[in-house]
Amino acid sequence: MASISRQTRVRRKPDVPAAEINGEMVTMNAELGEYYSLNPVASDIWHRLVEPRTIQELVAELAESYAGDLSVIEADVIFLVEGLSAKGLLITEG
Repeated sequence: MASISRQTRVRRKPDVPAAEINGEMVTMNAELGEYYSLNPVASDIWHRLVEPRTIQELVAELAESYAGDLSVIEADVIFLVEGLSAKGLLITEG
């Protein structure tokens, strides 16, 4: 997997099934038969990634919604994107 940077564009894979349960998203990699539960902030990010965004754009949007240090938000977003990409749930470019 390529390294994730501020300029990396990311979006949800269109064929990934997902459902909201009690304010949290549950997604599935159908090929592997694995389910993943996203906490409320990760669920918010999942909703935002219906349209492609760069990591930088996503971090700026989240900084407007959540109090926190930009470098921490960026590190957390990159960690989440790397994890969801590795599980086949996201598409990254660049």
